[in-house]
Amino acid sequence: MLRRLAFVTLAALWLISLLTAREQAAAQQSTVQALAPYALTVYASPDRQAHIVGVLTPKAKVMLEARTADATWVLGHNADGSVRGWIETQRLALPSETSIPRLLVSSETIFVPTPTNLSAVYTTVDLTTLPIVPVNLGRAAQIYQQGRILGMEPHTVSKVGDCLSDNQHFLSPFGLGRYTLGPYTYLQPLVSHFAASWALDSLAAYDGLVTSAVLDPVFANPLACLPGETPLRCEYRVHRPSVAVIMFGAQDLLFTPAEQFDRNLRRIVHETIQAGVIPLLSTFPSNLERWEQSVRYNQIVAQVAHDYDVPLMNLWLALEALPNHGLNADGRHLSLPLTDSGDLTPANLQRGYPLRNLVTLQALNAVWHGAMKE
Repeated sequence: MLRRLAFVTLAALWLISLLTAREQAAAQQSTVQALAPYALTVYASPDRQAHIVGVLTPKAKVMLEARTADATWVLGHNADGSVRGWIETQRLALPSETSIPRLLVSSETIFVPTPTNLSAVYTTVDLTTLPIVPVNLGRAAQIYQQGRILGMEPHTVSKVGDCLSDNQHFLSPFGLGRYTLGPYTYLQPLVSHFAASWALDSLAAYDGLVTSAVLDPVFANPLACLPGETPLRCEYRVHRPSVAVIMFGAQDLLFTPAEQFDRNLRRIVHETIQAGVIPLLSTFPSNLERWEQSVRYNQIVAQVAHDYDVPLMNLWLALEALPNHGLNADGRHLSLPLTDSGDLTPANLQRGYPLRNLVTLQALNAVWHGAMKE
């Protein structure tokens, strides 16, 4: 009985500390708050002719994030994050202490899904012809310059994805000093440039995370994220990266229909660009039991990168030359290193995680030199 009481007490204290930490985080990081006095239309951009992305219910609390230069429009979201977009300032009830001018000026446009002909994607994208390391950087330099204006950090890279990205073997060894570049010493300046961010715990990379979840506030870390904030937006606000390595698909092909995966990935890339972060998209390793489906979802990844004119890293092709396609015996997860995943010597590069690290560093090096160096 005493043991059970002690457990219940400990659990209660943990819950209280969790809620307190969340309240303190919200208090310290919270945006300006307002109230919707009646049902308010929310737009994709600060223009009454823009696409309507939602409606705020009467008396809804609104967290304000940004404003237009003349402060006639504000960007905000409701408490649970289900509605987010541009609202006319004059239509909101603002507390007397509210200071609209202290909000950052933004020109963000909210994502509006458009129909995609997926059959065309399947038939026109040949993954075997796409380069492993991006050659065409597209809009990367333009996005980087916008990010600098928005205050994004040029020495920070973020990881966005599922368990293949939220993993001690992915990039972290380069931030912990556990690496051997072998014949790739030319990557040392890149490793040093991003040294402080390789081992950061991403707020947008979790075991089992799918594209819909990274866009859902329910899956955000309550100790770091604001009310109604998605894991993706939380990661970009907290760590302020200039580039994000984005890889989804391995989990999505198990749970997400292809059409929804396409829409979700487009929204992820759209919001990344709007945040001033270069999206470095990556194809993902195949699932040996779902080979054709893996190819199809990777074709979607490649098409989205093409449509948004952003860099694509073709990890799928790089892994094809490895034993078992760079996968463990389960046919789903990357094979573990012989030594350490930061060891880029030839024998170790026959394993999935070390090769992914090498390809990612090479791709980031291309983006860094081609779009970020000032």
